[in-house]
Amino acid sequence: MSELAARKWYHWYSPTDTPEGKKLILKLDLLLVPYAFVLYWVKYVDQTNINNAYVSGMAEDLGFHGNELVQFQTIFVVGNVVGLLPFIYLFPRVPMHILVPSLDLGMSPIIPYSTFR
Repeated sequence: MSELAARKWYHWYSPTDTPEGKKLILKLDLLLVPYAFVLYWVKYVDQTNINNAYVSGMAEDLGFHGNELVQFQTIFVVGNVVGLLPFIYLFPRVPMHILVPSLDLGMSPIIPYSTFR
């Protein structure tokens, strides 16, 4: 029990792990957790901005009636799920240090042109 009490709150690895293993866990956490946090935050902001815009007058501007907001949100979520399916196949087969930056760079020119009229 004294071993458990002496551990710091941020040491979540096993006491039997080697120093190399502890260093690897720390590196992975420092690299992956901030990236996952930012991705989750951006997705959350996207979804809440749709509701904020709807309440602020988007419904009248676009002529929404009835359940069209619910249908729009359903299409948004289905698009996210369908967009994830290819990556379930790609992630185990393509090295992450190549795939993730290429996805970021690949989406950079697409997003501005998708909103251009």
